[in-house]
Amino acid sequence: MDTFSNLLYVRGMKPELSYLAHNLCEIDKYRVETCCVIGNYYSLRSQHEKAALYFQRALKLNPRYLGAWTLMGHEYMEMKNTSAAIQAYRSVCKS
Repeated sequence: MDTFSNLLYVRGMKPELSYLAHNLCEIDKYRVETCCVIGNYYSLRSQHEKAALYFQRALKLNPRYLGAWTLMGHEYMEMKNTSAAIQAYRSVCKS
């Protein structure tokens, strides 16, 4: 589902991404994938701090989840925090 949300994000499909996020929250809001979908939703809305918070939650649930590290790096780039973005991208390479 998080891969599908990446597709919706790239295509700028806010209503569909919102719908997906709401449905996954009803199923299990404490899954890594759900946190990533919600993070994508907030990122699409240009709420990058909130998006980063959800990617951090995903990484607390599973620190080896490569997709969350990549998305976290993207959010740090949006927030102009290049050193944190580099660290996030490096975490992808370490795993």
